Amino acid sequence: MLKKRLIDRRKKSIVTLDPYSLKSYRYKENLIEEESIKKFDDRAFYISYVQTKDIISSTVDIEIGVTDEELDDAIEIKAYDELGLEADKEYSIFHFQSNRDDGEFRVFNVIAIDTDVLHNIFSEVKDIKYIDYITAAPFLMKSLYTRNLLTPDKTDCFVYFHKDDAHVTIYKDGEYVFSKSIKYTLSYISDTFAKELGKRIDEKSFFAMLKKNGMQHENSAYQQQLMKIFGELFVYVKDVILYAKRAYRLENIDQVYLGTEIGNIAGLEEFCYNYISLPTKYLDFKISKNANEIDVEPLHIMMIESALVYEESQDETYNISIFKKPPPLNQRPSGKLVQTIAASLLLSLLYPGYQFVYEKMFLQKELQELQEQHRTLSAKSKQIQTALAKIQKEKKEIDTKLQAKMKDLDFRTSLLKEIYKKKVNYPMKAKILTDLFKKVNEHHAKVVETQENNNTMVITVRSQKDKYITELIQDISRSKHYDVSTDLIKKDDNTSVYESAIKVGLNGQFN
Repeated sequence: MLKKRLIDRRKKSIVTLDPYSLKSYRYKENLIEEESIKKFDDRAFYISYVQTKDIISSTVDIEIGVTDEELDDAIEIKAYDELGLEADKEYSIFHFQSNRDDGEFRVFNVIAIDTDVLHNIFSEVKDIKYIDYITAAPFLMKSLYTRNLLTPDKTDCFVYFHKDDAHVTIYKDGEYVFSKSIKYTLSYISDTFAKELGKRIDEKSFFAMLKKNGMQHENSAYQQQLMKIFGELFVYVKDVILYAKRAYRLENIDQVYLGTEIGNIAGLEEFCYNYISLPTKYLDFKISKNANEIDVEPLHIMMIESALVYEESQDETYNISIFKKPPPLNQRPSGKLVQTIAASLLLSLLYPGYQFVYEKMFLQKELQELQEQHRTLSAKSKQIQTALAKIQKEKKEIDTKLQAKMKDLDFRTSLLKEIYKKKVNYPMKAKILTDLFKKVNEHHAKVVETQENNNTMVITVRSQKDKYITELIQDISRSKHYDVSTDLIKKDDNTSVYESAIKVGLNGQFN
């Protein structure tokens, strides 16, 4: 079986598709060649991606007690809430568990994309009828570890530049950790370069200049602007890396990999290293026999590797394609019906002579009996249809009543919550204010103003002496119920009265 799968995989083509640049490549029998986006090969495996800017991603915490049967629903509900998804829109969502340990919770990475956005992205490649696999750009890197092109025993940072997007992605031990879309796209760099120089330089000319000269240019003004723009870029990338290290408790970054849609930019590795002080190299993998004869963007190499991983594992975790091929005809209900009809036709043609004789000699009487049975069954069928129509009408009425009851229940639930809030929260706040005002009076001060924000109150007090206000703050701080602080105690020169805005935060339950 394994041998057969390997043979089939060698024969089957993999076609990579970039819906943004409209570039496509075919990988077959260890060779890569350019492919037209105007023709579709029904026998090939099609793979594509969406850029980081087009996805919505975050992490959600799910309690450990949630069962596997409830997990998908729990994550989807949290995703709509915490990712700010709109209830009236349809999304393609996938999730997978993070390696982060958060005590009583399981942490899941959740990625969503509006299906309308997906349709819009792939509208320019409408000649490609089906796409078997689509994932977000940051998840293509995982195949590099699965396929042993990178070793999964370290923490790597990938910085990739598209014309219309750029992203920083981090993997630890071969597993996804973090990604962020950044503004320093190739188009942004080109526009900024032209704007700063005050010249009209089109993108094509700028990209050709980068490909030819890299980070060095004989024109000193050009050189200065390149240094400035890429310097700001890598300072920003460094800040993103520092944030990710703190947020995801990463001890270090072992390697930085650079990749661009336009190919390698000479000197960019050294420039990156000088700013972020981390070992840096280009994403450059030779996977085909003709690798030295064709210039292929690293993104397409990663799509090929991801397709090979998928064909081996059939793992749908990262797949957000809504353009998949329909299942084979014999696996669809309509296909099974066709098979049944074909089998019936075949059987009916096997013994036509025998059927003719049998019909003439024996079936006339049986036909009369069957016609009588048909009339009886037809009458019963009408009775059943009438009863079913009545049941459906009753069901509709019950559904209408149920909706009204559910609406009433929602109203009553909301009302009870409001009543609880007024009966519990408001008296509690009154009790707290009474306690604080008592302390103010005991220390020869008076309240000028109170403000409330969540669990924090700001009480502005005045007193004849700053000592009284200091003693008041000390008194409040001795209570286990409060956290207290103030920025300053100021004196009004006109009245010789001292004033201070004291911040009082609740610390635990107040009884």
